[in-house]
Amino acid sequence: NCVDRKQPHLCVMIQFAIAGVPRFTRGDEQVFGMAGTGTFAEQLILPQEAAIKIDDDVPFEIASLIGCGVSTGVGAVINTAKVEPGSSVVVFGCGGVGISAIQGARVAGAAKIVAVDLNPDKHEVAKSFGATHACAPDDLAALQAELTGDGFDYAFEAIGLPVTMRAAYDAVRRGGTACIIGVGGMDKEVSFNGFEIFFGEKTFMGSYYGSVDVRSDFKRLLDLWKAGQLDLESMITKRMSIDEINDAFDLLRKGEAVRTVITF
Repeated sequence: NCVDRKQPHLCVMIQFAIAGVPRFTRGDEQVFGMAGTGTFAEQLILPQEAAIKIDDDVPFEIASLIGCGVSTGVGAVINTAKVEPGSSVVVFGCGGVGISAIQGARVAGAAKIVAVDLNPDKHEVAKSFGATHACAPDDLAALQAELTGDGFDYAFEAIGLPVTMRAAYDAVRRGGTACIIGVGGMDKEVSFNGFEIFFGEKTFMGSYYGSVDVRSDFKRLLDLWKAGQLDLESMITKRMSIDEINDAFDLLRKGEAVRTVITF
């Protein structure tokens, strides 16, 4: 995947490298870090390919956003689904990844960008980052009919629930693309019948880490930020110390923050 297929984000060597063995402990307890990352450790060992140089004028808190959520959301739009200018887009979920997808759609030149979230407070937030419309899930069908008639060109799911994955598929027109960014449970399934798969000719795809190549895409995203095309400062709604990290997770669960930056 890294060389022949030019898909380094899908490299399997990291799975072999960690082999299911945690690299962190808390006393006698094993601590598993998602995707083999640092679990908020102050120091960690990593291969040189994973150390990406940034310019001196890039603040660490901005770089920290690029490190995962922004790359995942923007990358899903630009790299994975390859949204075209003038197209219509709907994004399910207005957390950090969903807001990044909205910004990616704006950068890609989408003409209509609809944000869908249960929390009405997120609607104006989404519009401030580039959404042209925002609504609750129950209001999407009417808005979809008004804006597109037959469905959106692209849908992005940034929640990770089967019901919203299915909703993303249903929201796109025949021949459209539904892209799943949210991480669903291994025990959760999404169902389709055989006829709709054939008849709709829709693309239902996943996006792992925004299909990014960190060696080039980090710089590309930071260049967009420097040019004023990505608003990263406004995504930071809270700054908290490492001692407050559990409070930060509570904000995440409640959907009360776009992105919280943890400082040591």
